[in-house]
Amino acid sequence: MLKSCHKFLLFHFNGFPRVLSYSSIGSLNYTTTTTTTTTKDESFTVNYLINNCGFPLDSALSVSKRILLRSSQNPDSVLTLFRSLGFSDSDLHLIIRKIPRLLLSNPTKTLLPKFHFFQSKDASASHFVRIFTANPYLLLRSLDNHLIPTYNLIYQYLQSDERTLVAVKRCVRLFDFADLQNNIKLLLDTGIREKSLAMLLRQWPWLLVYKFDYLRNKVDEIRNMGLDPSKSRFIAAIYAKALPKSMWESKAELYKMWGWTDETIHEAFVRHPHCMLISERKIEEGMQFFVNQMGWDSQLLVCYPVLLMLSLNKRVIPRASVLEFLLSKDLIPRAFIPHAYYISEEKFLQKYVSCFKDQAPQLLKLYEEKMSLSGTDDQCLS
Repeated sequence: MLKSCHKFLLFHFNGFPRVLSYSSIGSLNYTTTTTTTTTKDESFTVNYLINNCGFPLDSALSVSKRILLRSSQNPDSVLTLFRSLGFSDSDLHLIIRKIPRLLLSNPTKTLLPKFHFFQSKDASASHFVRIFTANPYLLLRSLDNHLIPTYNLIYQYLQSDERTLVAVKRCVRLFDFADLQNNIKLLLDTGIREKSLAMLLRQWPWLLVYKFDYLRNKVDEIRNMGLDPSKSRFIAAIYAKALPKSMWESKAELYKMWGWTDETIHEAFVRHPHCMLISERKIEEGMQFFVNQMGWDSQLLVCYPVLLMLSLNKRVIPRASVLEFLLSKDLIPRAFIPHAYYISEEKFLQKYVSCFKDQAPQLLKLYEEKMSLSGTDDQCLS
């Protein structure tokens, strides 16, 4: 009887006897020990995040649910590496909050080679910080299978490490976008030149991280409007059409206040898509000057929308002063000469200033005075 009963113990729960085997008691002891160890590790994790990573208590408690630290050795090595590369405590807080498991990464085998790769491209500390704080998930991507091939793809069109790093810095999603290669192929197959693609990467790299179907629809829309894909303005047109529809409509309404119609807006856009990228303030100021001060018909600007993109203070007004002076002296015929505003500085001086130095020696001084009075213009793009 004793032999058969020694394997069991009797205990009471809520007044009723219960029987546990010795094996159950062993499991209970193991569970208690494990729970105690886990609680201890959780407490260590929370304290580490607070004391070493600058987390407030509530954030540390939240992040501790996604990572369990049992030692400070590896996390310390990871933090030391980041700080040696120029990452601030606030940068580290941001990165670890997004990907706490980075604290368990091997700093020598997993992280350092990725930093070394960018250093080999002359990336500065500011590049490191900007790229990896904006998209720390890149630190989880394979260097050989993802980061290097993507970098080389972008470099292929920019032909410069400096320009490639700037493009990535402006749009870090370039490194983590599945459709990047497909989007590039779409644009090239459409007829866009590599030179235009390089311009896109320099100015609006985020266009390449739109969903493939969305980008294809925009390309088809622009092509159906009559724009030539081989021209650089095709890229600007894609950007203009990719902006929120409300921005397009608001600018269209402003142009209509100056006498344009949907048809003339379309015509101006095909001629120079930037007319829908400049700010509403710049549109208004340009119209005020050319129509109200110069006395032009606003329809003339439909044919020359590029004039609305020019700096009023730094180019248009100084040149208008020269032309007005020449007209007052009957040195040039009274004719509509829009090209005088958008030709290069060298050509303008040669055609409208230098060649009249005998008849109007004060002309250069007048021009320089107007240039010196030029202030800061409104930003061209919205």
